[in-house]
Amino acid sequence: MQRAAGHGAVPDGWQRVRLGDVAKLGSGKTPRYDNECGTVTILGSNGPIGLTKESNFSYGIAVGRVGASGSVQRVNEAVWLSDNVLFADPSEAGLDLSFLCNVLQISNLSGLASKTAQPLLTQGELSAVKILLPPLPEQRAIAAVLDSIDDAIEGAEAVIAATAQLRDSLLHDLLTRGLPGQHTEFREVPGLGTIPADWQVVRLGDVCESPQYGASAPGQPYDPELPRYVRITDLTEDGRLKLEDARSAEPSRVLGYELEPGDLLFARSGATVGKTYMYREKDGPCVYAGYLIRFRPKPDLVLPDYLEYCSRSQFYNQWVVSMLRAGAQPNINAAEYSSLTLPLPSFAEQKAIATALDGVEAAVEVAQEELAGLRLLKDSTADALLTGRVRVATEG
Repeated sequence: MQRAAGHGAVPDGWQRVRLGDVAKLGSGKTPRYDNECGTVTILGSNGPIGLTKESNFSYGIAVGRVGASGSVQRVNEAVWLSDNVLFADPSEAGLDLSFLCNVLQISNLSGLASKTAQPLLTQGELSAVKILLPPLPEQRAIAAVLDSIDDAIEGAEAVIAATAQLRDSLLHDLLTRGLPGQHTEFREVPGLGTIPADWQVVRLGDVCESPQYGASAPGQPYDPELPRYVRITDLTEDGRLKLEDARSAEPSRVLGYELEPGDLLFARSGATVGKTYMYREKDGPCVYAGYLIRFRPKPDLVLPDYLEYCSRSQFYNQWVVSMLRAGAQPNINAAEYSSLTLPLPSFAEQKAIATALDGVEAAVEVAQEELAGLRLLKDSTADALLTGRVRVATEG
């Protein structure tokens, strides 16, 4: 590879063209769904949405028109494009499909959509999009580089999916069957299923100090000298804490709500009800807001890490579903959380279970970091190659 033109310049041998001048554009049509007998995928603006028996498109780029406006999907097999999708067919101009797909992915097509309750990208707006177009051999060379990164991304995603599946399976087995080879007798417990006969069955409130609701004090602009204010919206779907938009606690109003390593936070209402997080020292000084309930494990009874894994278990998720109240604002209060039934092995087995699961969790995190790195690599490489700032050598 070699350095070439800077941002905004047209590299030697390239052209700046309108998409509508080099690709046939059009719109999909309303599909006839046949999910029982159909074999042709129906593509919506955000991916497959059903099956039908006929196709109306087989080669080109599908671009979200409404819904996920500006989304880009490569198509190289027979599909039915729904009326929520526009298409760009580059076959008549002899463009490389992969190259064009990558160009449109970095073109911020979603920014062209109307700013309304239902964003809309029109065919005219798509037609007017300007792209830089190198000769076909260079298009193919660029596409080959970017496709190789995409292959690595797909491989990393497959590893994460497989490892996460292993983690979930291992989580269920260890929390209901115990360590392999350690138990020969089992018993049935309502809400838990089959567990080793020598394990205790306890309530969350039995192994934790009295639960405490968070401080209902609004946060203030983030100040690194003050504790961060953990809100219910900071609990993520995958059991993590998201503090990118951190606010600071107001010291005069949150005294006594400081978190200690090992504390478990439970969301008590709203869209995140049932979500949990175990506070760790690496999170830095934090206090917790209203709509969160703190449970502090009793160190002589339960290992916090073991308790955290219980809060990710299948039996916990099923319990949350059973506890949610009908209505616009579902909630689970502290007394109800305290009544949660848990399997409790010996302290030594708790530690062994948590250690085994920590190993798989670490493997998932490593794979996720690698995936994030590959995505950053794809973004930076695509920006350099598709603008011609870095040129790819071609054969001949």
